[in-house]
Amino acid sequence: MSKISSRLDILVIPEDSIFRRGFTIVELLVVIVVIGILATITMVSYSGIVQKATAATMQADLANASKQLKVYQSTNDIFPSAIDCTATPSAGTICLKASGGNTFTYSPNNSTNPPTFKLVETSVNGVVYKVTDSTSPVAYVPPTGILTPLSTPTIATVSHPFSIAISADGSSVYTVGSDTISMYARNANTGILTALATPTIATASPRGIVISSDGSSAYVANYYSSTISMYSRNTSTGALTPLATPTIANDSYPQAVVISADGNSVYAISWGSHVISMYSRNTSTGALTPLATPTVATGQTPYNIVVSSDGTSVYTVNYNSGNISMYSRNTSTGALTPLATPTIAAGYSPCDIAISPDGTSVYANNRDSNNISMYSRNTSTGALTPLATPTVAAGQNPRGILVSSDGTSVYTVNYNSNNISMYSRNTSTGALTPLSTPTINNAGSEDATISADGGFIYAANYDTGTISMYRRD
Repeated sequence: MSKISSRLDILVIPEDSIFRRGFTIVELLVVIVVIGILATITMVSYSGIVQKATAATMQADLANASKQLKVYQSTNDIFPSAIDCTATPSAGTICLKASGGNTFTYSPNNSTNPPTFKLVETSVNGVVYKVTDSTSPVAYVPPTGILTPLSTPTIATVSHPFSIAISADGSSVYTVGSDTISMYARNANTGILTALATPTIATASPRGIVISSDGSSAYVANYYSSTISMYSRNTSTGALTPLATPTIANDSYPQAVVISADGNSVYAISWGSHVISMYSRNTSTGALTPLATPTVATGQTPYNIVVSSDGTSVYTVNYNSGNISMYSRNTSTGALTPLATPTIAAGYSPCDIAISPDGTSVYANNRDSNNISMYSRNTSTGALTPLATPTVAAGQNPRGILVSSDGTSVYTVNYNSNNISMYSRNTSTGALTPLSTPTINNAGSEDATISADGGFIYAANYDTGTISMYRRD
């Protein structure tokens, strides 16, 4: 027994020695690193799964929404003016719902032929996808809105250009001034303009120019001759040719001219007689004919005019009366009728006006108060309401104003401060906020225009007789 006992004693390990044996610091660090690596792999894998699921959901949302928009367009010839999912949606709108807490930003352009749209979906975690009338849903990086001069920053134009216009297909740009229209071809990739082989065509004391959405016609408001010049446009070359009957009479001192998105109506404002002249347009020949009731009264010295993309509203800014006149438009006849409340106050000496592509916001440049008046627009009635913060500061003596086709940016050209003010636009409220780089240098511009794809801006510089060319980033 004593031998067995002694052997057992040898095999027994003292209890306290077990607890004294632990992990070294190096071993603990190795374990921690391994756990961290495994956790990272798990998180990355999970994040990848979430991102793929988010992308798949957004692509499905946008594909479904695109089908709904195209069905609407096939029935109504135009895309809806806005998204409206309220209990009683506004006329001409559509209800599109994004998954979860995602949001849609919708930008129709019914002034082109055919009409176009862009629909952007932003997820709750900041992922952005877009779809257009001609593309499938793809990942999207929204533009900053900041302008950058092109490598060739300017091109010569007619002296003292009053107005500038771009064709809906983006292939041509035109300026008017000094009894002349200057005509340019545009490189869609670089944005650079090149004067046509025959670079100009004569007109008489022009102030405003507009190109029809189908690209087949151009019209010029001639201030001193109180006429509208009518041109056919070669959609291949961009060259203009006067119609067989080259002009039509207008009231005294026409300041600006616009055309409805459907191409059936043309309107010109008369600085001297304080009226809007209304014309029907022959969409085959481009010829204009005064309506049975040829004019409707507007405010004192109207300076500019705009038609909503849905064709139901027309607005003028009235320079001397400091207000905006509001009209409903009969989409069959083109006749205008003042709203029950026919005007709304603007700032001092409003001289230009623009509508957001979705039709929910209107902006007016106030030349003497150096600011922009901001309004929400009732898409059913056309009535305007000032925003809670009704104005935002602009540069000195702002003239032309425009909204980007995606509805996220607004720009004004400031004549006296020789710059362009750049703003981001809240697509839900319509409110404007100056960009982090709020201005870019320019040279005394009267007017500006933007390409339909939103990629380029052109400003007509009155003092220097040039066009400034910018890329929109």
